[in-house]
Amino acid sequence: MDPNSKTESDLLPQSVAGLSLRLHISLGRTTLPLKELFKMTAGSTFGLGKLLTEPAEAVVNGKVLARGQLMVLDGNYALKVVEKV
Repeated sequence: MDPNSKTESDLLPQSVAGLSLRLHISLGRTTLPLKELFKMTAGSTFGLGKLLTEPAEAVVNGKVLARGQLMVLDGNYALKVVEKV
């Protein structure tokens, strides 16, 4: 990488570069009948419609920004980005 090249974050105005945005990681989605939700108890399971090998999605304001692999980092869940959308 060229040391003189600028990253996307370098191009942000300072007035917005420090803003915090809520990021969530999506593992999958499903649709359930209301009666199934009411039958839910501790130990209930629901399929998420996604294979274990498929990447999770990093989402901000409903927009997918990246996809990646779930991993554990210092005892916490983390996302290793494999694709920037």
